[in-house]
Amino acid sequence: MHDAAVLGRTEVLDRCRNRLDRGGGLLLHGPAGIGKTTLVDALAAEAGAAGSLVLRSTPSVAEADLPYLALADLFGGVMIAAGPLLPTPQRVALDTALLRRVPAPGARVDPLAVRLAVVELLRYLTSRRGVLLVLDDVQWLDQASYDVLAFAARRLTGGRLRVLAAERTEGPPTRTGVVPAPEEEIELGPLPEEVLADLLRARLDVRLVGTGLSRLCAASDGNPFYALELGRSLRRHGAQPWPDEPLPVPARLRALVAARLADLPPESGPALLLLALTGRPDQSLVPRTDPGVLAALAAGVLVCGTDGRLRFSHPLLSDLVQAEAAPADLRAAHARLAARADDPVERARHRARAELTPSAGLAEELAAAAVVAEDRGAPGTAAELAQLAAERTVDDPALAASRLVAAGWSAHRAGLADRTRALCGEILAGDVAPARVEARLLLMELSGGDMTGVRALLAAAEADAAGDDRLTGWVYRYRAELAVRETGCASARADLDVAERLAERCGDTELLLDTLTIRLSVEVTIDPDHAREVLDRGLRLAEGRDLTRGSAMMRRYAALATLRDGDLPRAVEVTERLRADVERAGMVAELFEVLQLSSVVYARQGRCGDAYTAGLLAGQLRMEVEPTAGRGLVHQGAAELFGGTVERAVELLDAAIDIQERIHDQEWLALGLISRGRADILLGRLESAAGRLDRARTLMHKLGLTDPAQTMIEADLAETLALTGNPDQAAIVLAEAHAEAARLRRGSVLLGFTRADCVIEAVRGRPREAADRLRVALASGGHQPPDEARAWLTLGELEWRARRPGLARVALREAADRFAMTGCRPWHRYTVERLARRDAEGGPATETERRIIELVRAGATNREIAATLHLSVKAVEANLTKLYRRLGVRNRAGLARAAGQ
Repeated sequence: MHDAAVLGRTEVLDRCRNRLDRGGGLLLHGPAGIGKTTLVDALAAEAGAAGSLVLRSTPSVAEADLPYLALADLFGGVMIAAGPLLPTPQRVALDTALLRRVPAPGARVDPLAVRLAVVELLRYLTSRRGVLLVLDDVQWLDQASYDVLAFAARRLTGGRLRVLAAERTEGPPTRTGVVPAPEEEIELGPLPEEVLADLLRARLDVRLVGTGLSRLCAASDGNPFYALELGRSLRRHGAQPWPDEPLPVPARLRALVAARLADLPPESGPALLLLALTGRPDQSLVPRTDPGVLAALAAGVLVCGTDGRLRFSHPLLSDLVQAEAAPADLRAAHARLAARADDPVERARHRARAELTPSAGLAEELAAAAVVAEDRGAPGTAAELAQLAAERTVDDPALAASRLVAAGWSAHRAGLADRTRALCGEILAGDVAPARVEARLLLMELSGGDMTGVRALLAAAEADAAGDDRLTGWVYRYRAELAVRETGCASARADLDVAERLAERCGDTELLLDTLTIRLSVEVTIDPDHAREVLDRGLRLAEGRDLTRGSAMMRRYAALATLRDGDLPRAVEVTERLRADVERAGMVAELFEVLQLSSVVYARQGRCGDAYTAGLLAGQLRMEVEPTAGRGLVHQGAAELFGGTVERAVELLDAAIDIQERIHDQEWLALGLISRGRADILLGRLESAAGRLDRARTLMHKLGLTDPAQTMIEADLAETLALTGNPDQAAIVLAEAHAEAARLRRGSVLLGFTRADCVIEAVRGRPREAADRLRVALASGGHQPPDEARAWLTLGELEWRARRPGLARVALREAADRFAMTGCRPWHRYTVERLARRDAEGGPATETERRIIELVRAGATNREIAATLHLSVKAVEANLTKLYRRLGVRNRAGLARAAGQ
């Protein structure tokens, strides 16, 4: 059935079938006209014939800014039967997004509820039969639909859902998020000359040979659409060109297509332009019986899809129709579409393109449509409409500037950093001081941890905010945040005092909550009793208030404080309740903060699988929202150490550290170094681990972040220092951490401190006493699961040093079991490997071997060792050879490292 349609793509078609048969997703990509839609049509038809439910959307450039339009294509038909099976909040949200339900006045579409609704809808549909989602021309997919489908793709893997997408590209694909794992990307390349010859014969009955065929194939560059257009042109003038007659090259294809359109009667023009501008005109606007439409169908310019809708036979034709239209014709078409549009967003967009002169009425309509788009969860569309509203505003610079500010915040929420910066630049070029303040604060948000130039921004914002308590308060709130990042917690207190006072004076509760949250991070290490008072005050302010960023972050800090106090069950309860509330509110920026806390809380509870999942999602959301990827990569690298692989953790964390070094984000650089140091421990690179952990601790302390329960770094640092020959430095680190833990009443860190202290004692020559002390500490109970597992691991190593191999193996097996129960894959793998290594060694070193190892570590030569131990040099060499073989090392340096672990 599709043999002619897919000439030259047999192998590709087989690859596509194989991928889709095994589930997951497939993305076809390549330049316009290369044959993506042809393959998509063939594969979709085969899936439908095999009994799968095929749901398809083919968006156009005219629809790229209309939120949720692709979802309407995909799910509008199935919602009639399946919609009632969804939970009511999800069904209402999805119905509203698909314009099947009129939203309540002032109500917003909950983006998270829409995402969850689509996930549940697809789960229901795939429980009944296989489902294939077909997304052709995914580059025009509206952002709201893309976000929802990408969210679903990350959660619906390995089942009966398959996704087939096609993207027009000139390089690597960019919209891969909608394709679920396991995924495959296939780039479609040019067709060879013999295939193009077959294609010309099958489609046009044009038969070219020799130089004529070679020249056409060279001019088309193997692109089947270009080749067919050239073939049509040649057929009009004689299929076989004269040898000296120039052939048009691909760059002139536009002229050929224009000539093809020029062959249509004049009455086709208005219908084609309406179709190009909307993609989905109703039958009364562009009836299929229209003579112009019939002529376009006969010429192959238009085709009628299986859904009965008219569309261009290739997207380039739609682009060309718009590009070639006279400005007056474009305005007239937009005016006609605006007059018939029921949707406020679509109507406002068309009016803006039809009416070029400023108009207060149009500006108001655009501003209102921007609010509607924002409520629908389409901030990118809202930004465009708000900017258009500002451009159309008449004789009111302050109102125009406020609309640009709204456009800027919408663009920021949509992740459109370049557009946001451009809007801020336009605002800053004006003379409306309050708007300039907002623009500079927005640029501060865009910094994403990069502090370059931020202080100058805040100084200028403060000058413009003079006399406005609310704006000045926000400036000082951002100044405090900058102080924490640059110079440490103590330096932020004065700015926080000003922000708090101004928030109270002007009655801005959100500013007050935001300020108090920053104050909490400052006071927790400076004055913990005051921090508890601030937390109580913040929770009282947040109680009974709609969930905002300020109230959500205050509740997040309450969960964090509970965790640091050691009340793990309460911390889990508070965190999970907050996560549920944030998800229901659709607060994506706040969600990644809460997910990051969830990851830590779950890990402390011994739920490393859940910690891994939450950490990966936190990182993904953060990278989608923030302008730089560093912080998101830190989340994901840390998550890999909970439930993934150390190799992947190293890859992610090295990338994160490079970014954070470059933008001078000291706190997140330190967090990345901490996880990277722990990865080094798992890889047996203790000197590197000690260096990274020590640098991280120095950075944290410089910022005033000295709470040992914040990152649990001190025990790992002290242990690695001791094992790399620096027990005295390790003891200093541990003594300082003990004092800080006592001051802040952090009992949850004490088992880790005991573990590290025992390693120091063992390195100093008392391994039996150290092992016995750690065993007693473990027997006291009441510890958190990961701390107990790490302590059992260390106990096994201490027992080995104490020459008690039976007890060592028991402890190592206990550690392995505990890591397995928590789902902590990297540490379980490490422990199993350590146990296998000890079993292979067969027993602890003899007294002679132990003395040789000690002298090697001290730097003695073989002759010096022989003299000290009254052995021959050959006896020393024999013992060293045996030790190398037993410990799996190659030289004296490797022996020194292995013996110290």
